[in-house]
Amino acid sequence: MTFSANEFETELFGGLNLDRQGQYYVAFSGGVDSTALLHLMAKLQEQNGFQLTALHVSHNLQPESQQWADHCSAVCDSLGVRLKKTSLNLDSNSEATARDARYEWFREQVKFGSVLMTAHHQQDRAETFLFNLMRGAGSTGLSSLRAIRPFFGAQLVRPMLPFTQDDIIEYAENNHLIWVEDPSNSDQRYSRNEIRHQVLPALAKFRSDAVQNIARAAANLEQENGLLREVAICDLVDVREHPSHPLDQSHALCVDDMGHLTVGRQANVLRFWLQSLKLHSPSRRFLAKLLAAIAHPPASTAVLQEGGCQFRFYKGYMYVMPALDSNREFSAVNWQNIDKPLELFESRWHVGSTAKLKELIFSHKESKLRLAAKPEIANPKALQGHSLNLKKWMQDMGVPPWRRQALPLLTMSQARNDVVITPVDEQLHSDWVSFNP
Repeated sequence: MTFSANEFETELFGGLNLDRQGQYYVAFSGGVDSTALLHLMAKLQEQNGFQLTALHVSHNLQPESQQWADHCSAVCDSLGVRLKKTSLNLDSNSEATARDARYEWFREQVKFGSVLMTAHHQQDRAETFLFNLMRGAGSTGLSSLRAIRPFFGAQLVRPMLPFTQDDIIEYAENNHLIWVEDPSNSDQRYSRNEIRHQVLPALAKFRSDAVQNIARAAANLEQENGLLREVAICDLVDVREHPSHPLDQSHALCVDDMGHLTVGRQANVLRFWLQSLKLHSPSRRFLAKLLAAIAHPPASTAVLQEGGCQFRFYKGYMYVMPALDSNREFSAVNWQNIDKPLELFESRWHVGSTAKLKELIFSHKESKLRLAAKPEIANPKALQGHSLNLKKWMQDMGVPPWRRQALPLLTMSQARNDVVITPVDEQLHSDWVSFNP
């Protein structure tokens, strides 16, 4: 596809179906690619009147960082484009650290429903494909640099992917644009730069349209992955989930509900579910372990671990949580006014009383309610008056073993004993308490 203002406009509002009256942000480094992108968007802003803001990040990894920031300010002034910029102090000079910090700041700037644009082009897509291919990535990694994807309530869009860098440079020169050159782009100690300066030229000698075809392959995989995501969404409709639990920060998926799916579709669901929650992306080998555990659930005490996450299986659910022991302690709370809901875990849980609980308390007017963890309960009794084995009782109630020490238990004081009524957990059915968002 040839590069021109008309072709860019067609790609933007036709191919990508973006709104001519939307709100747009351009990631603006001052390099030739982002300079051309900002220039094109400024021209379209004049025609359509949408909101446009340039975002510039100084990573302070190069001595020229401040000069580049000043240059970006001058360019935006000349184009009449609003500029927001920041200066970062990074703990590492790695590409990954800089990228993560940059996108974290972008996330804080963009508004809900807006569009963040980056100037990645056809060569960038080919480089990323080859980089991930040599890492042994699957179809998701090979289709990275998607043309459009969600971004924290906004959209991240790469409208220049169909175009080559040579065409972008020609556009910039024809329009007398001025840009900066980052010397790190030529540093072949970085894998991506070695691919750019060594691998891609060698492939181009072998076949002149190599870069174009590699980028096309990535685009085809992007489309196929879109279909896989749609299949995963359809398969997840009938699969029960538990949201993040405040005690162990775990998410849970009912793998028993996936028994009718083929192993391939189960794997597709697991990948999609974990990615959608921004949790661990399992390796092929570890994914095989998870699928085997779904087919033959391990003991409730068994832990599968990879990439800083623990996976546990209990009563038909798979739980994923931080690998470190991050269970939160729970200190006893007195429930003095039963008509007023209790707020627990920084107001994440709003615990209310049911009619059955109110009737119980009315018939025991001298008793008091409190919520306490297992170690804080001495001589536990059941409502029937007999001593209560808390471990067995919570097992029967369906409380996962790793939560049994700290999960709040609703108790009623009676003759120096704690009469235990129910575990307080929104993921367990209870006739005594209710949960409101």
